[in-house]
Amino acid sequence: MMMAAENGSASVISDDHLKKLVDSCKRNKQDRSLTELAKDREGRVFVNRSISMDKIKYIGFDMDHTLVVYRSPEYDKLAYQLAVQRLVSIGYPRSIENIIYDEVFALRGLFFDRRYGNILKLDSFGNILSCYHGFSALSVSEIRNYYPNKYVQVNHDRLFSLETLFHTPETFLLSALVHFFDAHPQYTRIEEGSDQYTGVKNGDVIITYRMIQQDVRTAIDWAHIEGDLKKLTLENLPLYVKRDPRLPRCIERLRQSGKKLFIATNSGYEYTSKIMSYLFQLPDVTREWKTYFDYIIVDAKKPLFFQEGSMLREVDESTGSLRLGRFAGELTPGKVFSGGSSDAFCKIAGAQGKEVLYVGDHIFGDIIKSKKEQAFRTFLVIPELITEITTFENAKGLLTRIQNLEFLLSEMYHDERSSVKESVQDLPSIDAIRTAIRDTSQMIEDSYPHSLGSLLRCGSRLTYFANQVSRFADLYSSSCVNLVNYPDHYLFSSPHQLMAHETASTEEEDSSVSPKLLGSGFNHKKKRNIKRNVSATVGLDLDIEDDDIDGFISNDKN
Repeated sequence: MMMAAENGSASVISDDHLKKLVDSCKRNKQDRSLTELAKDREGRVFVNRSISMDKIKYIGFDMDHTLVVYRSPEYDKLAYQLAVQRLVSIGYPRSIENIIYDEVFALRGLFFDRRYGNILKLDSFGNILSCYHGFSALSVSEIRNYYPNKYVQVNHDRLFSLETLFHTPETFLLSALVHFFDAHPQYTRIEEGSDQYTGVKNGDVIITYRMIQQDVRTAIDWAHIEGDLKKLTLENLPLYVKRDPRLPRCIERLRQSGKKLFIATNSGYEYTSKIMSYLFQLPDVTREWKTYFDYIIVDAKKPLFFQEGSMLREVDESTGSLRLGRFAGELTPGKVFSGGSSDAFCKIAGAQGKEVLYVGDHIFGDIIKSKKEQAFRTFLVIPELITEITTFENAKGLLTRIQNLEFLLSEMYHDERSSVKESVQDLPSIDAIRTAIRDTSQMIEDSYPHSLGSLLRCGSRLTYFANQVSRFADLYSSSCVNLVNYPDHYLFSSPHQLMAHETASTEEEDSSVSPKLLGSGFNHKKKRNIKRNVSATVGLDLDIEDDDIDGFISNDKN
């Protein structure tokens, strides 16, 4: 690999020289500024694709569940109760008000099958990892009665995605109503037929699972848009909103580093202003929250904002109303705008796609659309990550057991090898190993605090949501405030990734390492220090491409 040397000429870094550099970095742990941070995973930002903060000129933030952290389960219970009241007002039995919200059951990142009324946890290919009907977990044989191949098409109209934090109470409400009507003595369950006529029946009245889903969706939207959810939240902010004193400090430090900061939220101006004033209220500080940001966009209508967008209008901050006509001037700092599009914003602000880091919690509306439509760099906020990390650490032994069982299963399909027959005389049957894998996977699911298990995995397999995180979120963390734990010009570097054929080659060289864990040995701090030490040793410019660093470390197996 050719790099510019100190005297401007080309120089070749030999393997011996490279090994010395890498060994030096490993010995030089005391110089790492984030050593203590590595011990505190709650404060970590995790990396899927490398980002140099030097190249980021704009940082945009969603508000709800990103800058604003709602208390769970208090906020979820409020949304649930308001949705139930709405359902009763449009004709649902008043007795559904007796169903108590259960935060242990509720989980997002799932799918609702509008044909059969089932809650599905899927992997990235549409394979069914687990299935609930109402509050009942279905066995493998029961799942196959509904889905013979344990597979569904993720993009099929019959599946409704429950992927956001706002969907958490909705998931519980859907399961609660399916359970309620299936168990109700006045209703008879309809087992067969098209998805338009699958549900329950009471005389001439048919309630399909599709109708239930549509009514629940409408009720949840009503609670957020027309109901009292925002009003009640503002009336008791300490009960429903967490206030993190680090937030103003984090935002101000990003501004001082030279970044342009903006908000693009779907919430209206009045709600945004009141809740942001609460978050940025500090002792002995009278600074207005708007002064922390260069641009403020409300009523963004995401994901429409990242597509064709809507009319951009200026907000009259004294009244909260919109000024007449489409705004066609400069996005003056300190002013508040409504609607618009990301394309118009980039043109007016002079921002290029990869110069923008957008931070949000909505995997589709914030992350996927901003990356696909504008090529923004992306930062996904996953508040559940703290629980996921803690439980995963405690369940590591079970995961190792699954990996060993899967390895043994693969070897049994090659039992023609004499070495296997001679070394393992008492191999169990293939069915016994499959049963052990399934039972161990369920033990891992049961170790999570939610009845529906983990948001990110089922046994050794990743969920559909986890796959979306890996594909579209360059960075992810439990909180956007965790950016304050890193230097202003930090290089977030992703671990070196190996494909299946590469892991097979590496496995032959080091059979003691599980192939599923290969490629994860170098974290972003190690790569950062390789970059720093290589630069200092051979006089390289600090702006080394990330791919070059990947090449430096690709031969290291430690």
